[in-house]
Amino acid sequence: MADPGRGFRKLPPVSDQVVNGLIATVLGIGVAVLLLVPTAAVQYRRDGRLGVGDLTVLVTAAVYGLALWTYTLLPFPTEDDFTCKHAQLELLGSFRPLFDRGLMAPGELVRDAAFLQLALNVLLFVPLGFFVRLVVHRGVVVTTVLGFVISLTIETTQLTGVWGLYDCAYRLFDVDDLVVNTAGALVGGLLAWVFVHRRHVTPVVLPTHITLGRRWVGFVCDVLFMVLTGTAAAIAWRGWNLYGRGIPYDEIDDSVTRLLQLVVPLVPEALLVLLAGRTVGEWVISVGTTTRHRWLLPARLLKLVLGVGGFNALLLLDFPGAGTVLLVLVLATLGWSLRTREHRGLTHWAAGMDLRISR
Repeated sequence: MADPGRGFRKLPPVSDQVVNGLIATVLGIGVAVLLLVPTAAVQYRRDGRLGVGDLTVLVTAAVYGLALWTYTLLPFPTEDDFTCKHAQLELLGSFRPLFDRGLMAPGELVRDAAFLQLALNVLLFVPLGFFVRLVVHRGVVVTTVLGFVISLTIETTQLTGVWGLYDCAYRLFDVDDLVVNTAGALVGGLLAWVFVHRRHVTPVVLPTHITLGRRWVGFVCDVLFMVLTGTAAAIAWRGWNLYGRGIPYDEIDDSVTRLLQLVVPLVPEALLVLLAGRTVGEWVISVGTTTRHRWLLPARLLKLVLGVGGFNALLLLDFPGAGTVLLVLVLATLGWSLRTREHRGLTHWAAGMDLRISR
């Protein structure tokens, strides 16, 4: 996955490694935020909780996935600052200098570039095998095959110059990488066996009460759903005007963009509240509502107006102090959840609703 030199492949410069690591970390955290909603939905239905360990696995898996991309494809060269690389198709050919030197002392071995390249390429895919077994709960065979497929995809991307983006390969296609990367995935799958085995020894006891953390995760999921859905709607609207209608970017109606950004996510939120009595975030954390009186629809309508509907109205309406009112409403909702049974929000109290865990 790196360039050849003096019979073996050079390790990338330290500066490139640092930059690639920073890019992977920043983008990985962004991907983890995007995946928080589906991850929470799965965890609360399977284990009844979303713990620190689950969030740690989510972030590290996302950062690792981006690291595979950054360390194997970045930095992208400009058209005039690279030379075409030929494929290395001889099995174990990249490590022939290591074999020719015979047995070496441990101190010499860890300083040998060919050995370091071999070890790093194995270690690069060890986390993949670990995450596949830990998160997807698949066996060693699936883990190994998936490691081979991902390695083949990376190597083919390098061989084709990022699928035709460049006229030729700027990174070396090496058949040995398929072998050592697959071996790394196998090792990671085997190492994860002990942890996965221990994790399933004790039966999962589902919680019977709604914790404050669970409620606040629901709040966060509602915000993420509305922000991400609204942003996607705004991007789609601008893209259709820019590329479909040929309207210059600075002439696209901002008022329509803003309206779509707020209304599109409000529609599914409003439907879910009116039909099921809960928001998207409450559905994600597997929490439902019950009404203390017979006026079911008015209670749900009041919850909508004082909750996600009110938040969106304050974002849509442009009047002095709207931001302050929104901030007060958010703080009041969070504060109310601290002191009420099952950590109900202000909207539930006003609508006469109680919260319960959905089964």
